[in-house]
This record gives sequence, C-alpha cells and structure tokens, in this order.
Amino acid sequence: MASTYSERLKLELQGTGENAGTWGDKTNNNLDVLDAFAAGYLSKSLGGETSPYVLTTANASATSEASNKVIEFTGTLTGNFTVEIPEKENNYLIFNNTSGSYTLTVEATNHSGNGVAITQGAYSYVYCDGASNYNVKNALSIFGGITAKADVDVTGNVNASVDANITGNANITGNASITGKATVTDDIIASANVNVTTNVNGTVATFSGNVNADYMVATTGLVYNSQTVGNLAVRNLITTDNTSTPNDAQGADGDFYIIHDA
Repeated sequence: MASTYSERLKLELQGTGENAGTWGDKTNNNLDVLDAFAAGYLSKSLGGETSPYVLTTANASATSEASNKVIEFTGTLTGNFTVEIPEKENNYLIFNNTSGSYTLTVEATNHSGNGVAITQGAYSYVYCDGASNYNVKNALSIFGGITAKADVDVTGNVNASVDANITGNANITGNASITGKATVTDDIIASANVNVTTNVNGTVATFSGNVNADYMVATTGLVYNSQTVGNLAVRNLITTDNTSTPNDAQGADGDFYIIHDA
C-alpha cells in the first residue's frame, strides 16, 4: 500500500509494508514539516510578482512557501495585490511589510472574494475556516487594529493604526497611540499618554467608563459619555479642532483644555 498524505499539513502517511529501510528518514521529514508549520518563517518579496500570487505547496515539504507559520511580505506594490494560501483549514501570522499605497489581500486559492485585507505595517493572524467557500478571516491584528471582548492588560505600548475596540478594561502602563477610533466600554487606565489622532464618524474617542491618563491628546475631538458611568480624570487634556492657542500637547500640570471650532 503506497503512502498517502494528510489533508492539511501534507504529512506522509506511510502504508503498511511500504518504505522499508526509509521509515526513519520519512518520519524525520514529517517532523521537519511539523516544525515549519508550527514555527517556520518566510520572507517573500512581492515586487515584480503577478497578482494573485499563489504560495507554493507540496506533499511532505518543509521548504514550500505555504509550510511556514509566519510569513512576511515585502516589496513595493504597484497595484492592489492578492496572495493565495492553500484552501485548507490552517492559520498564519502575516506581516504586511510592503510599501506603496495599495491593498494586500490574503485569500484561499480558487476562492476569490472571500479573503481579508491586511493593513500595511500590520501583523495579522489569518484563519482559513475550511468551509465550502473557504473564508479567510482576520483573527487578530497588531498595529492594524485592536478588538477585544474582555480586559486588555499591556505593560508596554499599544499602537493601533486602525481602530481599538475593547468591551472590557484597558490597562496600559505605557503609551496608547491610536490613529483610528478608540472605543472602550469600561475603564481605560494608562500611566503614560493616550493619543488618538483620527476622526471616525465624527468621534475620535468614546469612553463609557473611567479615563485616567497623564494627559490625552486628540487632533480632532474627544467625546466622553458622562451620563453612563465613571469619571474623566486627566492631567492635561488638549484637543485641536482649530488653531487657537494652545494647539499642542504642552500645558502645566492640572491644565484642562477643550478647544472647539464653533
């Protein structure tokens, strides 16, 4: 009985009485494949490639492009680009390290339109659900947006280039820099700075819980729902809807500025 191969990782499944004298080699190769799928890293330049680009794959291969857990895409994009992963249940950590102002989308081979765009500069976990239409979903994105249904505890900095949506507490001992919308339904507590720099749907930052920070800077506006719960406690709060002085993040301890372009 000849060897067959597993559905997802393409491991060699050796038949009874098959591969006499080579079982050790083939078993070690399977272990290399598992090692790559668990922790392998690939840097792939998309510059000069044609979209869609299909990651290479092969049976019992630890060196094919799709046999890596972490994949960094580099190169300058000259148009919107699509990368295709195998149409099998699996997950990858994708780093969109490309340049050029174009979209990079990851989708399953032969399933155009069911992919997900990866924000430039973002590290994103993508998951192919293995359903009949093989949807590729973004399970978690770092630097490309933060979504959490529980508390977020960070001892360093939080940097999100899109939105930060947290239904629990946000406890941050470093800086929180968010260039998208910050929505926190409970408390946000930061021992350093909270910076929100992009206006989304007329609101920069909405908090229904407590806000405690050394100072907060918003370039377009800040909305705090005082009728819900909690207090707004900041050392310095400055917004810059117009150019009236002060128009930067500097102020004496205890200063509280709200500038609105009437």
